[in-house]
Amino acid sequence: MNSKAIISAGIKLQKTPRPPVMILSGGVWANKRYNLSLEDSFNLSPQIAVDHVIETNNLIHSDLIWTAAGCNNLVLRGIGAKARFDQVGAAASITEPLIENATDIDKLNVDDIENDRGLQAMLETTRILKEKVGSEYLIGISQWGAFTLAGLLLGTDNFMIMTIRDKQAAEYIMSFTEKLVVKYWSLFIEAGAELVSQAEPSASCNMISPKQFEKMALPYIRNNNRNIDAKVKHKMLHICGDITKLLPILPQTESDVISFDYPVSLTAARDNLGNVMAFAGKLDPVSVLQSGSPDEIRQITKEYIEEAGNDGGYIVMPGCDLAPATPLENVQAMTETARNYLY
Repeated sequence: MNSKAIISAGIKLQKTPRPPVMILSGGVWANKRYNLSLEDSFNLSPQIAVDHVIETNNLIHSDLIWTAAGCNNLVLRGIGAKARFDQVGAAASITEPLIENATDIDKLNVDDIENDRGLQAMLETTRILKEKVGSEYLIGISQWGAFTLAGLLLGTDNFMIMTIRDKQAAEYIMSFTEKLVVKYWSLFIEAGAELVSQAEPSASCNMISPKQFEKMALPYIRNNNRNIDAKVKHKMLHICGDITKLLPILPQTESDVISFDYPVSLTAARDNLGNVMAFAGKLDPVSVLQSGSPDEIRQITKEYIEEAGNDGGYIVMPGCDLAPATPLENVQAMTETARNYLY
């Protein structure tokens, strides 16, 4: 089985000869190795951009390759938001809210994202990437979920208050942001992506209660999955922080795989999700992958594989995006341990 077959089987809860392994995004980290910002990567010829992606994956051996990694905010820049992508080693940021209230959504057009030159550059990169390595590696595309996108549009604090004081207005904004997610995904699926991921850091239990998650975030995560299901092979959900209390209801999102952060117990994930949906993550991206030694990372990775069990469905992965200062040899220690571990 090649990398694509192994990770695809793992997502489908099938037994594999070894644990699937991948990174989460890694766009800022990878570009930093070339002394490039995300904006710089948009200005490269697509062929050179693809060469960088392939060269990086030849070093780390991830079973999945992310296209447009770290570029989620392109969807917001495409509809008029002020965004920064120009700092080497720094994540993209939205510098100020685009809207002041829910009715401002009526001035925005989902289709405008296609006019963003950075997005167009990433789409062409995806087409070439699919042609060159799409038979060997699964190609994934990530976007914020509707809840997190709504917070970025209005300002996260303002949106959180709105979800409590004016639920109808919050839902009106999310009726737009869920369309943004599906539009963005669809463009990249047409270009060659076969896995879509929605990241919902604002829907973490560190930000909202499980009850609020079930009412305000889960329905839109599920809607996005249903609206894209016929177009794509695999659907992933990533939520930061401690989401242990959400584990029992995560299958209701209709995601194929849940990616979670280091506070979540693999035993709890296995007990709640085993034979229902695949799960990925756990390795602490800072205290372990950035700051640990390769030997420590090998030992921790092995322990996590064994804790997750050998019934299939666990994907070795950092609990979040790679910190920009993460040493290459540390990422290699994680991926090599998974690749050399035979069930």
